[in-house]
Amino acid sequence: MTRTQLIKAARVIGTWLPAILLVLIFVPQGLAKFDDSSGWARAFRFWGYPDWFRITIGVLELLAALLLISGRAAVLGAMTIMVVMLGGMATHLIFEGGKHMTSEVVPLTLATIVFVIRRKQLLSLFRRKATLNS
Repeated sequence: MTRTQLIKAARVIGTWLPAILLVLIFVPQGLAKFDDSSGWARAFRFWGYPDWFRITIGVLELLAALLLISGRAAVLGAMTIMVVMLGGMATHLIFEGGKHMTSEVVPLTLATIVFVIRRKQLLSLFRRKATLNS
């Protein structure tokens, strides 16, 4: 393999690996939020959140996973995960004094990496929308 091919392979792996790891985290976690007997259901009740909010978070997590694997809109999936993780951190801070706040650090970091790598997609999505509207 030439140096150019190695660099190209590293870029592809570097672009997709954090997204794949996020998908592996958020598909099972998103699905678990639909189960009324899950640990997530108990946690959301403990925090005082209604069931519809837990379901909404599950939908957002699954939507983010789909966007991440779409490639073209991966930046939107990363942004969704960043918002959900910041909300999770705030929940832990408010209700538990920050006791379990670190559980969101890895997904937040991975989503930030995807966002930074794919930030140009955001501009192209806005340009495409502007072109459609004119």
